[in-house]
Amino acid sequence: MNPREAYLDLADDARDYGDPDRAIDTAGRRRATRWSAVAVAVTVIALFTWLRPQPEAAPVLREPPHSGVRAHSVYSTCRVGCPTMLRLTDGRDFEIGVDTVHPPGNYTISPDGRWLGIPERGGYELGDLLGGPNLRLPAEPGGVYGPWVWAADSSRIILAHHRDGDVSHYLDVDLRTGRMTRPAVPEGTEIVGLTGGGELILQPPQKVTDELTLTVAGRPVVFRAQTGLFADDDHGLWIQSRGDQLYLHEYGEETVIQMFSPDGRADAYLRIPDGRYAVGPTVAGYVVVEPGDRVQRLYEIGREERLVGEYPRDAGVVIPGLARH
Repeated sequence: MNPREAYLDLADDARDYGDPDRAIDTAGRRRATRWSAVAVAVTVIALFTWLRPQPEAAPVLREPPHSGVRAHSVYSTCRVGCPTMLRLTDGRDFEIGVDTVHPPGNYTISPDGRWLGIPERGGYELGDLLGGPNLRLPAEPGGVYGPWVWAADSSRIILAHHRDGDVSHYLDVDLRTGRMTRPAVPEGTEIVGLTGGGELILQPPQKVTDELTLTVAGRPVVFRAQTGLFADDDHGLWIQSRGDQLYLHEYGEETVIQMFSPDGRADAYLRIPDGRYAVGPTVAGYVVVEPGDRVQRLYEIGREERLVGEYPRDAGVVIPGLARH
């Protein structure tokens, strides 16, 4: 299995935000197949790792650190049973639990890097890295909480209470005041974004190929693919948002991230280079991952390209603003 095939497998797993156990089981089976094919190479690597000096272990934290430094990313060093690490913008790494970030949507960072979201026994905790009080949501029967959508200015987060991906209700958390409300959402409809003005962007039930209808601030808006399809039998619909910008993946001869305004206008697009895969939007561009034999690298592409960071080969990585959508 080459890096491209392995990453596509991980991307397929990543679409299941609802059932961590099932995602981990699937990942475990795929890892077993991959490792059995390269057992000799793993033995050599393990021997080399054992012989060389080991770096000092990161501090183990039971709660998010009130460091006064914002979060750069969260990652787990492998797919199953590995520590979850918090990387701060000053370059320090902290272990924040023995868990993994898979499936994506368990852990989250606010777009400005201030808030760290951690699942807590079916409930959810939002920790203020700049020293303010943490917000804790107790567990409720019938499911778990997961992060769905961030406001672009980091003032709000939409959490979903779900079981196996089926959402029972949403919780709108205002991080400026601590106020929590339950938005009224029609059955079968999913929250997929917040406009720059704070209005909900909803996805009603529908079959999507080259057209998608979203409800933006209470009115229907049609989004049309420009170069390919939004979804087909081999590719699921992938919607991401950041304020007044929606990012829709189009699949054709090449993978394209099409950027739309909330009124359905296609503003611009980004081609995903060969050997790289989409991660999520930032304030200045879009992050992609480049898998490698030893490490994976994240790059921000757009007007310019810059290296975001290097991570272990099999790491799952969460960047600021990344949630379900």
